[in-house]
Amino acid sequence: MQKAVSISIPTEEIKHIVLELAESELRSAISGKTWTLDEFRKNCCFNRERAWVTLYIFSKFKDEIDYHKPGGWLRPSKGKGSAYGIFAKPACEWMEKNRDRIEWEAKMP
Repeated sequence: MQKAVSISIPTEEIKHIVLELAESELRSAISGKTWTLDEFRKNCCFNRERAWVTLYIFSKFKDEIDYHKPGGWLRPSKGKGSAYGIFAKPACEWMEKNRDRIEWEAKMP
């Protein structure tokens, strides 16, 4: 007959491990991925309207987020019929770092 072995792990340690695993999974899920404008606004912008995202994020921060610049993640649209391209991982990182600079309550003009 085998005896059961019991190991006690502090709750804070479990929380730390779960958070670390979740962050790792998220990084691997978005690493190397590209998004459309719709995917970006649903994942990073509370599903705000396309026009709102282009005005209050893409236009306002264009000098920081253009993919030609260091740390940039947005390939802008070239006009009607041309899609935006968003590099998911750096976009998420930039949004997390700069979320307080975005006017989330702003209304469309």
